[in-house]
Amino acid sequence: MRPKISEREFEERRRKVQDFMAERNLDLLLLYADDRYVYGQAYARWMIDYQPQFEAALVLVPAKGEIALVTGAESVEFALHTSRCRTVYATPQFLHPNEDYPYCEVTSFEEVIARLEAQSERKIRHIGVAGKAFIPYDLFMEIVEKFGNEWIHDVEEALSMLRAVKTEEEISVIRYAYQIAEKGMDTLYQKLREGISERELAAEAEYEMRKMGSEGMGIETMINSGPANTSPILSRTTFRELQRSDLVVATLAPRYEGYHGAVGRPFVLGEAPKEIQAYIELVMSAQEETMKSLGPGMTGKEMDAISRNQLEKAGFGKNFAYTGIHSVGVIEFEQPILSSKCDVVLKPNMVFSIDIPLFLNEWGGMRLENGYLVTEHGCEPLNTWDRTYIKPI
Repeated sequence: MRPKISEREFEERRRKVQDFMAERNLDLLLLYADDRYVYGQAYARWMIDYQPQFEAALVLVPAKGEIALVTGAESVEFALHTSRCRTVYATPQFLHPNEDYPYCEVTSFEEVIARLEAQSERKIRHIGVAGKAFIPYDLFMEIVEKFGNEWIHDVEEALSMLRAVKTEEEISVIRYAYQIAEKGMDTLYQKLREGISERELAAEAEYEMRKMGSEGMGIETMINSGPANTSPILSRTTFRELQRSDLVVATLAPRYEGYHGAVGRPFVLGEAPKEIQAYIELVMSAQEETMKSLGPGMTGKEMDAISRNQLEKAGFGKNFAYTGIHSVGVIEFEQPILSSKCDVVLKPNMVFSIDIPLFLNEWGGMRLENGYLVTEHGCEPLNTWDRTYIKPI
């Protein structure tokens, strides 16, 4: 039976968040959500198991009582049917211009707030906002006009850190997400051959991941080959057909029950040029050394230095193109980000992706990315790879 997040867990999250609000004297949390790939679902999925589709939404968490959701008219029944929230409103802010919705009762945002005030038995003044950077300008200006800018507090970072230590149920779900990613990567390896296109490979991997239960991708699948397509940090999967001795870089991030498995691999089709083999060995060594130190008590900046220094010593400092260690959860790339500026101390049951980047070279680029669970005494790999990175032809 596939793992899931229980109703009890969602109730515990509501209590945890309302305790968070009480510590900060907040009357209401506004959590923005939409259907964009990387960050959009995060808070809606974590708080009420809601996947926004087509229309954006605000999750409203009062200081006391039940959570409400405001969204567009076409999403009300969808939210009631699929989410853990039983109070869903369509408000004018989320309706599509020039559309008629004769089947739906539209409630003003002011009336929604009045009902939440009655429920929580307090006047709503202090507002916490998460996802502020993604809220459309016009909507945010309405929020400012309603509550006053001086009463609005950005709680994005603090609330993100509330999710950093995973529960046992979350860990079970994340483990399965990584199993899905491994299946996708194994399928891709099996299908590597001359003449197959990057898009065909992506389709083969996604088909197998969907069959295992993936609901979609946290980032768009990236299958890239050849110097031009592998050199950039981010690339689109194209119609380019694989050729003998090609470097192929695959990045998969399937989403399961809202959580992600994030895996990246470099492959070579056929005989590997010696320099490419050396680069693969370099990123493997850097990841191995980083994994050895990943554990409770380490700080973010200490972890960041390990693989970064190793690539700098090899002459690839500028090609270590981004922070290589980040948490994985309801966002594929979420806080804490273990950068050179990060003082966060690692704790057991945090989950991290160790992503070793080696990009922006004339010969192309690559990443090697795996997931790890922080344990009491170190870390546990969430995925393995027992094959060579060279695909014989």
